[in-house]
Amino acid sequence: METLLLTGTEQIVFYIGSAAIFFGTVWGIVKTSKKKKKKVDLGIGHTKKDGDSEWWDALEKSRSKFGFKSASNLEEFKESVEEACIVTDLGVQNTHKLLEAIDWNKIAEADESERISKAKEEMSKILSLWLKETHSGHAGEWPTKKDTPTVLWFIGTNGVGKTTTIAKLAKELKDKGHSVMLAAGDTFRAAASEQLETWAKRLDVPCVRGKDGADSSAVLFDAIESAKSKKIDFLLCDSAGRLHNNSQLMDNLSKNKRVMAKAMPEAPHESILVLDANTGQNMLAQSKTYVDDIGINGLILTKVDGTARGGALVAVSIETGLPIRRLGLGERPEDFKAFDSEDFSKSLLGL
Repeated sequence: METLLLTGTEQIVFYIGSAAIFFGTVWGIVKTSKKKKKKVDLGIGHTKKDGDSEWWDALEKSRSKFGFKSASNLEEFKESVEEACIVTDLGVQNTHKLLEAIDWNKIAEADESERISKAKEEMSKILSLWLKETHSGHAGEWPTKKDTPTVLWFIGTNGVGKTTTIAKLAKELKDKGHSVMLAAGDTFRAAASEQLETWAKRLDVPCVRGKDGADSSAVLFDAIESAKSKKIDFLLCDSAGRLHNNSQLMDNLSKNKRVMAKAMPEAPHESILVLDANTGQNMLAQSKTYVDDIGINGLILTKVDGTARGGALVAVSIETGLPIRRLGLGERPEDFKAFDSEDFSKSLLGL
């Protein structure tokens, strides 16, 4: 076999050529990767850019319902906007109120190609303003630490994610340096107490639990006494969660509240209603019963990433007049977020 020998000049040319090919290939890969990272097609006429918050991902299903099409006829366009609002469970009354608040003259003056973006900008401003008004007076860090243990009582029907919500808030508070205790107030279901106790062990926080079938009021009373003696910052209390129209449940919850007040006159400092965002307008029926019978101070909405009924989140806050304390945007602890009306409204509409 004949060996091919290269002269010095030929070797230099060969090495330079090889290097050029190598670096050119690497540059092409990097450039392609950057392009893919900057734009992710969401399939509804919008692209996700670097820096977009987790709100965008969580509200994808709801946002897809706002993919209305432009029309040269303004009335047809209005009908398209109205339909999108109804489909996302904003509610008939709120939808009509929103349509009346939109500056349609501004939209009519815009080119047909710009009508969708103009309409969404108007809608986002209005929804954000409504939510800010509902939350006015509730601004600042939540929950607030007091001189005595701050008692937060979590209420809601089975399956809404109450226990997981308590665990996520416990982790959030502990990460901020606060001492936390859990109280297994759902003695109706043994599995609920076991689950809360398991979370307490994972988080390395104390948990007060009674025997299966024990009086839930007694468990909560003992938990408050224990929290006071140990100078705990926050006591997070679970509750039974049968259907909201169950009169026995409501009587039991009323008793819980009276007994907690005996252990500490201000307790519970806040009664938080936990709602599953997937239930849409049904959240309003649930919240009305609890607000009327028990008295509620705030809302936590779970499973937001799984719902296409994002408009109902607006409706339940506005119609109850209650602040949304936290939203569950996913499974991870870091997906438990304080509510932001502007981020929510923009992500809901795809801005």
